[in-house]
This record gives sequence, structure tokens and C-alpha cells, in this order.
Amino acid sequence: MGRPAGSRNPDFEATRSSLVVALQKRLAEPDGPRASFRDMAASAGVSVATLRHYFNTREGVIAAVLQQWNEQGQRYMLEVATGPLLPVRASLSGFLHYLAIGWASGVDEVHAIGIACGLREPELGPRYLCEVLDPTLEAVEARLARHIARGELLPLHVRHMALSLVSAPILVLLHQGPLGGKKERPLNWGQFVEDHINAFLRAYGTGEEAPPEPGAEAFGGARRPRTTS
Repeated sequence: MGRPAGSRNPDFEATRSSLVVALQKRLAEPDGPRASFRDMAASAGVSVATLRHYFNTREGVIAAVLQQWNEQGQRYMLEVATGPLLPVRASLSGFLHYLAIGWASGVDEVHAIGIACGLREPELGPRYLCEVLDPTLEAVEARLARHIARGELLPLHVRHMALSLVSAPILVLLHQGPLGGKKERPLNWGQFVEDHINAFLRAYGTGEEAPPEPGAEAFGGARRPRTTS
């Protein structure tokens, strides 16, 4: 007996996940964000009808890829939010270097595709925020709130502080990476981080440095955060 009309085959989710991996690779190509639904189907080795069965629309494909990136990045965002704290200067500098390691490991593709597909798109713009950008900001907000509780940062609006800390580094990483600035106008990342943290602490720091928490030296270590397969 066949399946009832409208029901899913037993391996629906597994097949859908394998298609997301193939489609993610297609979107990461230089022309990927402009790929048509038909082109996406061809790159995944399936018919347009099959792709429509699993994702409905082109926007559905991109939303699924963004969602997978969110799921793959959860443990790294949890480490940023809850990992043991060094004194505030080393903690925030370590986070930015951790961000750069992740960026070089595939996070650059996450943001480049999300921005390219999401700008001025009423469905995909909010989806990029929900799945990629806001989870990063929320993890940083949680870390900053802990430094506020330790007396190392002023008790100001933590979301504003997170935006101040993260926005310039992400712009620098976009500039140097997906936008080609490393070749056209290279920048010393280490010096930028030092200058940026100095400016951030002049604006938001209390001048206090709490002792490191147990295990804090592990944050931002050799583990390489990845969000691509």
C-alpha cells in the first residue's frame, strides 16, 4: 500500500539534510547567491520537482542552509556565552581572535551568503538575522553581562555594548575576506584587535580586572569553530 497523500517518506529528513549540504556548497560559490532554483536542483543532482518537494521555493533552500549553519554553530556560541572568563581585556580579545579563527574556517561564507541573499529581502533578511547574526550578538551579550556582574564593565545597555564590540570586527573581516580587501588594502588583524579593545574598554570599562575563572585559559584555544561541512 502506498503512503497516504501528503505524507512524507521515512527518510525525508535524512534526504533533506544531505541536499542541504550539497546546496550549501553551491551557495558558497562566487555566483551562488544568484543561483536560480533550477540551477540549485542541477547542482544537487535532483529534479526541480524533487527540490520543490523538500524546500518548496528558492527562499526555502536558503532558509534551510541558514538554519543548518545555526544548528552547527550552537556549541561555539554556547562557549562564547558561558565559557569560563579570563579578566575582561583578555576575555574580549580572546573572543575576537576566536571569531577570526571561525571566520577562516567557513564562517565567512555564512555571513557573505546571508548578507548577499538577505539584503532588502523581506523573508531572507530576517532569517539571516534570526539564524546567524543575532545568535552571535546574543552570545556576546551573555558574556558581557557576566563581565558587568564581575564589576569589570559599566552597567549599561548590554545589547548596545555587544553591537559596539562586534560590528567593527565583522566589517573588518568582511572587508579583508569576501570583499577582497586583503589583496587591495591589507590590515593587521592583531593590531586592530588591540586598538579596538582599548577603545571599547575606555568607553565601557571600569578599570577593574577580576581574576580568571577555573579553566578560563581554554577559551579561544586550538579548537577551530566550523559551520560548514
